[in-house]
Amino acid sequence: MNSVSPSVALNDGHFIPVLGFGTTVPHKLVPKNEAIKATKMAIDAGFRHFDSAYLYRIEEEVGQAIRSKIADGTVKREDIFYTSKLWSTFHRPELVRSCLEITLKKAQLDYVDLYIIHFPMALQPGDDYFPKDEHGNLLIDPVDLCDTWEAMEKCKDAGLARSIGVSNFNRRQLEMILNKPGLKYKPVCNQVECHVYLNQSKMLDYCKSKDIALVAYCTLGSSRDTLWVDQNSPVLLEDPVLCAMAKKYKQTPALVALRYLLQRGIVVLARSFNEKRIKENMKVFEFQLTSEDIKVLDGLNKNLRYNSADYLEEDCWFSKKYLNHRNREVEYTRMNPKHCVVLSDGHRIPVLGFGTFAPEEVPKSMATEATKIAIDAGFRHIDAAYLYQNEEEVGLAIRSKIADGTVKREDIFYTSKLPSTCHRPEMVRLCLEKSLKKLQLEYVDLYLIHFPVSMKPDNDLNPALENGKFLFDTVDLRDTWEAMEKCKDAGLTRSIGVSNFNRRQLEMILNKPGLKYKPVCNQVECHPYFNQSKLLDYCKSKDIVLVAYGALGTQRYKKWIDENAPYLLEDPILCAMAEKHKQTPALISLRYLLQRGIVVLAKSFNEKRIKENMKVFEFQLPAEDMAVIDSLNKNYRYATANVTSAHPDYPYSDEY
Repeated sequence: MNSVSPSVALNDGHFIPVLGFGTTVPHKLVPKNEAIKATKMAIDAGFRHFDSAYLYRIEEEVGQAIRSKIADGTVKREDIFYTSKLWSTFHRPELVRSCLEITLKKAQLDYVDLYIIHFPMALQPGDDYFPKDEHGNLLIDPVDLCDTWEAMEKCKDAGLARSIGVSNFNRRQLEMILNKPGLKYKPVCNQVECHVYLNQSKMLDYCKSKDIALVAYCTLGSSRDTLWVDQNSPVLLEDPVLCAMAKKYKQTPALVALRYLLQRGIVVLARSFNEKRIKENMKVFEFQLTSEDIKVLDGLNKNLRYNSADYLEEDCWFSKKYLNHRNREVEYTRMNPKHCVVLSDGHRIPVLGFGTFAPEEVPKSMATEATKIAIDAGFRHIDAAYLYQNEEEVGLAIRSKIADGTVKREDIFYTSKLPSTCHRPEMVRLCLEKSLKKLQLEYVDLYLIHFPVSMKPDNDLNPALENGKFLFDTVDLRDTWEAMEKCKDAGLTRSIGVSNFNRRQLEMILNKPGLKYKPVCNQVECHPYFNQSKLLDYCKSKDIVLVAYGALGTQRYKKWIDENAPYLLEDPILCAMAEKHKQTPALISLRYLLQRGIVVLAKSFNEKRIKENMKVFEFQLPAEDMAVIDSLNKNYRYATANVTSAHPDYPYSDEY
């Protein structure tokens, strides 16, 4: 490629110029035909790398500019490195190639040099770029990214794209692709927002370790588009440190910002429709920053994203809630109809679940009726267990709501749990198959080890001697976990996790030789009186989702709740906060957990309360209120009569 811009090798052997020209047009500020003029100027200035996308809706103009410069002899097609992106409404495998073919037809090119998945989130197919329901919520499409990637690989095999990569992926999403069984081509790059205020050091280190190029957009702090940039955010190119360094090198702040990224091994996209600046950006190769100055610029990092505005209309970018996903925080995405979080294996779990446990005195038929009410109210996450002995009734409710068209099977996230009497490896699958038979479902979405202790196999789910002591079994939990992994491989469960595990027990699984799948979650008692802060921090560090039961302080079940225990929902501070926000104490408690990144199970067989719990998404607690609720923690367990506490090797409260 004839250009003053050097190139670097991608992991598939192709080369990408390290300085690219971005072609997105600021919202309603620049006429599309300006893209033709600017692209021509960029080619004349020496740019050979052009970054575009189906979403930008200017590929026809950019293609026209490229073809005109080929026609006048300035460049040949092989001199140009052209990138396009798969839009989110085309993630279904059968649609991927058609999106690329539309791009090629508009640009009038035979191939693109790089084709990347624009965002790691699928939207429902259709003519709308941003399909929404009647409430204005984005319509998410439940497409497995691995299936989308296989279709991307086929585009490469067909010669329609020389290289394939991704954009806006976090580490977990990259690993989902990299660990995909039968992976043919790994992503050559990950294109992300990156600049002096968001230097992406961790992502850069990870990508380098996997031989994936990091490509930076918004390198100069964005175009201040009012639709997706907070107008109160600092102007990057006015940063006093950056300006002082620019003066020192007799360069512009923009050139120093670009040079900083280039010297860190990042491929850089620079966008401008101003001829002077386009030419000026090519001067980035005429000087070099010292290592000391690189360190100074490292110190400007604020983890500040410019690409952070909520959807205001169809031309705007993904919401703040979605962008948190790329910060490896718990991300909320709109999955019809309620919010979800992505598990470490790529599957999604709704952040608000419906608990189905009921005391013995409650008729089992109530589970059927309550589950139907929950689904009608909007719940899609249903939590049950073999131990609850009501899966037949819960399954009946789910199937009835599928039959009447309220939901499809893929809309429901169903959790079941392996009882302690079935820990022996040869019994694990048999137990799950019993649950599936009762439910009359082909698979569960999540299967958990209910407790980290094993009990003697018996028809009695809590086998005990005459003196009331439990009959424990000597089973290695790691062997049980291997049997859980086989259930996942067999397609009987989409994801696998654990419940009531402490840190030591989690580490036993995580450090197991030959571990194939790590637990996606740990379901534990968690509420304002027992906020599990240490365990939450540990689980986040291991990319394990914490799921909370007993979120409202539990029902007063006499077999395992101290009758003298305090009533959480009568706590005066919680009640005062509820009055302040015009919500119930229950909603305050649930919201507190959700905002900490915890998946929450809310259990009630009361229709009014079931519907009321769905209102938890309608308000938010400020940081100062979160701190007040933090202070309510007493490390107080309601579930004290737990089988785990009786086991000599697994004291339930020995460590978080």
